[in-house]
Amino acid sequence: MTKWQYRTVDWGEVRKIGAKVTGEDFIDANVDAGLNTIGAEGWELVGVYVDGYTVHKTSKGEELLSSSRYVKYTFKRPDES
Repeated sequence: MTKWQYRTVDWGEVRKIGAKVTGEDFIDANVDAGLNTIGAEGWELVGVYVDGYTVHKTSKGEELLSSSRYVKYTFKRPDES
């Protein structure tokens, strides 16, 4: 039976990992670069979930639902220990 290692990271951590690759900050490409970096380490993305929501208001007082900072990514890879 295969044993697995699991790793869960949030959107911000994925973005920071990607920023090390792109040399930029706060761009969508950092999320892609972060996910690709984690995948290159042998991790397979097995789940994405939102761990809460937050509401922001625009300068006009309109409410916007934002959840990106609460997105969690779960990965797995075979446990070779």
